[in-house]
Amino acid sequence: MAVLSRPPPRAAGRHARTGRAAAALLVLERPGRAWAALLVGIALVWVALQRVTLGLRPTFLGKDYAQLALDPFHPSADNPVGHRLLAPLVSWAMGLRGPYLLYMNLLATVVLLGAVYLWFRGRGHAPTWAVYGASIAALSMVALTTLHYGGYPDAFTYLLVFGAWLVRRHPAAAAALFLAAMLAHESALFLAPWLGIEIARATGGAHRGWRAAAAVGAAVVAFSAARVALEAWHPGVSYTFRFYATPLLHDPLHWFRESAGSRGLGIAAAFDLYWLFPALAAARMWVRGHRADAVVLLMPVACALAQLVIAYDTTRMATLAFPSVLLGAEYLLRVDGWAARRWALPLALANFFLPQVNVAMGIVDRMGR
Repeated sequence: MAVLSRPPPRAAGRHARTGRAAAALLVLERPGRAWAALLVGIALVWVALQRVTLGLRPTFLGKDYAQLALDPFHPSADNPVGHRLLAPLVSWAMGLRGPYLLYMNLLATVVLLGAVYLWFRGRGHAPTWAVYGASIAALSMVALTTLHYGGYPDAFTYLLVFGAWLVRRHPAAAAALFLAAMLAHESALFLAPWLGIEIARATGGAHRGWRAAAAVGAAVVAFSAARVALEAWHPGVSYTFRFYATPLLHDPLHWFRESAGSRGLGIAAAFDLYWLFPALAAARMWVRGHRADAVVLLMPVACALAQLVIAYDTTRMATLAFPSVLLGAEYLLRVDGWAARRWALPLALANFFLPQVNVAMGIVDRMGR
């Protein structure tokens, strides 16, 4: 019976290689898991740069972010991102001013990947699967936007959103990080319903929902007040509440039609094959009777796609659904749902070789080498 239960030679070899990799990572963790996470983040950035080219100078809106990092308190009148204050402000405070904002963004990317690694390890995953989980962020537009488009602080925003979710058992801390995420990029506001529900679930369920609503509501009110003040202080900045809302008064589907060009490709490009993780995770939860969990898991997808009603930067908008992708992957790998551990590595390999594109305003931009 022992012989019959032994894995075939190829499987044994694969498990042996996985075991050696896990042992090497455990050795790496001995000085401290945080240091290991930092090295994993750096290594995954290098891997990601085999998929897309590195943006060595500010480009497109990155030029405006870099200009804001020179003096975040006095944006030029024609700077469209003058109210997306936080990332340039942090970079300025670190002494990384102007185009040196790229280094702050790179650091934020490494920290985000390290944080995902630590979260997977904290959920009981072996080091190799924790690296895999972090690689989902590294090899999708969660990190690739910041790496390829010089000056874009998207990874910084996602780090703050992820942090707000991680501390959801502490509503005040979650609200503070969520406020920071919105000050980095207003699109984070669309995740407010999902984060509120997650805080309520983490702090005791529906009977404590008022605490979650109060925390998220306070963050939204504070953000709205800050934006009103910033728009009054710097009236020439383009991307304001009025900029997004005015076309909708005349045509509620204005922005949705603007994003029509290659919309499907733009949404798919945010995660490519990794979209399978939330889809299969939610399906497994649903068939096993955990329907509320399935709905909450997919909420970030709905929240992210709701942005298409007000703007048209399709791929970057869809990337805001990253919590669904990471949570779906963690769930499937932890329970080995749909035999995920058998196909997860081939999926990552296939995804790596898919041409990476970004769709904005209907324009398809190839990001690879």
